[in-house]
Amino acid sequence: MRKTLSMVSALCLASTSGLVTAEEMGQKAYVGANYNFVTYDEDTLDDELDLGALSGKVGAKINPYVSAELRAGFGVADETASNGSISAKLELDYIVGGYALFGIPNETQIYPYVALGFTKGELTATISGPGGSVSASESESDLSYGVGANVALTDNVVLNAEYMQYIDKDEYEVSGISIGGSYLF
Repeated sequence: MRKTLSMVSALCLASTSGLVTAEEMGQKAYVGANYNFVTYDEDTLDDELDLGALSGKVGAKINPYVSAELRAGFGVADETASNGSISAKLELDYIVGGYALFGIPNETQIYPYVALGFTKGELTATISGPGGSVSASESESDLSYGVGANVALTDNVVLNAEYMQYIDKDEYEVSGISIGGSYLF
């Protein structure tokens, strides 16, 4: 009888710990949206150009330390400069990417992380003057990296702030700060 009771107790403990571990390690999918304050910095320009974008994201928490995320966004705020009768405008057409987020779980609502992934984006420059206007678009892709933090408001609602280096080429770079939120389900 004692052996049977010990065996039943051991099985109950093993199955309970397995359920807790499965729940802690289970995937938790999420969707979210961010506003991106994007900066375009080119070697030949004196000033940085500020653009704005709205982006959406979908992701899944693979384990407490790693998440996988896909993002897509489009420009909503362009930069315009003029000199006399000539004006120039830079706009962000789109930005898409896939990222791995590596975080540090802790006892607070704040979850700091680093992001590493790949981004592709397209910019369009338009110059207008008395003789008409001309536009040129260019798309580029690059390895991307950044740091951020999620702040849990509830079990399902998270606020987010992040800095990302989206594209870093010899002649120019595209980076930005974003703020937003996610819903986990």
